[in-house]
Amino acid sequence: MPSSQPIPPPRPDLPPLAELTPLDSRVRDEGHYEYQRAADLSWDDVFASHARFSQCLLAEVTLVGGEWSKTTFSDVRLEDSRLLGPDLSASHWRDTELVRGIASGVQWHDADIRRVHFDQVKLDAVNFRGAALTDVVFTDCMLREIDFGGAKLTRVRFPGCTFEEADFSRAKLADVDLRGARLHFKAGLDALRGATIDGGQLVDLAPAMAAHLGLRIA
Repeated sequence: MPSSQPIPPPRPDLPPLAELTPLDSRVRDEGHYEYQRAADLSWDDVFASHARFSQCLLAEVTLVGGEWSKTTFSDVRLEDSRLLGPDLSASHWRDTELVRGIASGVQWHDADIRRVHFDQVKLDAVNFRGAALTDVVFTDCMLREIDFGGAKLTRVRFPGCTFEEADFSRAKLADVDLRGARLHFKAGLDALRGATIDGGQLVDLAPAMAAHLGLRIA
């Protein structure tokens, strides 16, 4: 069962802003970026596969498309940023925070996401299929048409979130806490074993569960 006193959301280990140098070079494949900050930039169709960002601040940065597969983000804070259809498949995320902003059409499938906090992010049609999420917190997020099909979620929480048309087909959940979220699933109800919900959520899910089991309510 989840602890009655949840562990606080992860926070990146960032140095003071004054110690971060401007990221003014072109982001490229296998590039390494450490102790840097980027603000009010747009990276369109960038090829940055196998790149590594460590202890960086990305503020009001827009990613439009591009190839970011197998890129590593470690101790990074993304704030007020927009991720519009980038390919982040098989990427690695550690001790990172995404604050506000939008993630739309992001390909996060097969990613390894550990100790990450999504805070007030709007996620729309994001693909987490086959991803592994461990010690992840979604706080006050909108999750619309999110696909967790075949994903593995371990110690994941969703306080204050709203789900619309979520798909958990074949997902594997362990110590997942859905309490405090508004739930609406289009598929994968049978994969919710290992999740905790409250009584009100059970009532809200009852019609969908009955339909899933082929029950008629008279």
